[in-house]
Amino acid sequence: MGAKQTAANLNRRDWWALLSFCALGCGLSFTLLLVLMRTILEPQIVAESGLRISANVKLMEEVLQTIPPDKLPTGITIRQSKLGPEGNSSHQNRFGNLLIANLKHAHGLDRRIQSDLPPLEDPWGGYWIKLATQHDPPLWLYRPARLSGSSVWYLPLLRSITTASGVLFGIILFLKSRIETPFLEVLNGLPEAVIPPLPLIPEKGIAPLHLMSMRINRLMEGINSAADSRRILLRGLAHDIAGPQTRMGLQIESLAMQLEGKPRQAIEALSSDLEQLRKITEQLVLLAEKDQAGLKSEQVALDDLCLRVISSYSAASVTVKMPRLLVQIDSTGMERSLRNLIDNALDHGRPPVGIQAWRENNTLSIQVTDHGLGLSSPTIPNMPYQTQAKDRDRKLHQGLGLKIVEKFCHDHAGQLKLDRGDIGGLRVTMTLKKNVFGLPIFLQ
Repeated sequence: MGAKQTAANLNRRDWWALLSFCALGCGLSFTLLLVLMRTILEPQIVAESGLRISANVKLMEEVLQTIPPDKLPTGITIRQSKLGPEGNSSHQNRFGNLLIANLKHAHGLDRRIQSDLPPLEDPWGGYWIKLATQHDPPLWLYRPARLSGSSVWYLPLLRSITTASGVLFGIILFLKSRIETPFLEVLNGLPEAVIPPLPLIPEKGIAPLHLMSMRINRLMEGINSAADSRRILLRGLAHDIAGPQTRMGLQIESLAMQLEGKPRQAIEALSSDLEQLRKITEQLVLLAEKDQAGLKSEQVALDDLCLRVISSYSAASVTVKMPRLLVQIDSTGMERSLRNLIDNALDHGRPPVGIQAWRENNTLSIQVTDHGLGLSSPTIPNMPYQTQAKDRDRKLHQGLGLKIVEKFCHDHAGQLKLDRGDIGGLRVTMTLKKNVFGLPIFLQ
């Protein structure tokens, strides 16, 4: 139980991925902040700092002309040093260089500046500015790097907002790449129908999604395996039953030629029962082939295919009327469907049987009609008993053959429709929209 619970949670790889995406998001956010600082905020900070420092330097230089350094009020930090309070250090950061340039060009002050090195005079750091006075050694004025009270607050806040937005961006990237995209691939990989063989879906994403994909694939493999086993079993049964039926049929025919009277009638009854067994065997064969993965899409000329199908029937019993249509379909399934419809029309209707086809946008319609009584309808009153009996017989016989045709239509994203024709008889219409691979059915 514990192992299953662990497998359903985020694993170490998922946590590392989440941390990596958060780090990437923070990196992108700080990069964006740096660009904004360099292009928008930094020039404003340099200008404000230069203005305050220049004002303080000029004021202090005027004050020192009349007041000695040791008489200055408390709060003003001044040191005397030949090389400067930070010694012979000439190191200057980027902001310090910008500040020196601003003092020189914007305020006309050409002064040496030293950055405050640890231990700092102020927690925020600051700068030592060499004053232009007559004192020896020279005087250095300390100015903190703080800005005005109205502008200093945003620096820590900006860092906090940048970190939070970076983490949020990383989480969004993680959800997108490790959950949403794999989930959509799994969803798109799930089959819309349950006809084996079922395709397997991608096994990607976070641990729970990966585990779900694996279990779905195992379920599909089980369904495919069960379908193969069922198909093999049905074929074996049909094969094993066909042999004894054939031998029994030969024996019955031999006995029927030798017997007369009531024994002959009993033999004929046995022959009828054997014929029913033969039809049941045919149904087993059809069931074995029903979910077979033998669909094949190929380019065919529909009129040539129909003419090839009706060539095995008498010339007057079946007619074809259709334009030249090039289509991409399962030609074997089409031939089998047409033969089933023609046989059904000839067995339970009346010739001639007509076959038509036409195109409407990207939909192919194929229609087979006969001149029989058609199917009964509640709107048809006072049907003779013989007609009702024959209609019930036709309904019983339409099942298996029309199921095959219906499956063929379903494989081509279409449907099968039965109704009464304009001149009586049964009218069967197949509408096909896509080939077995889901592509448009028409080639031109």
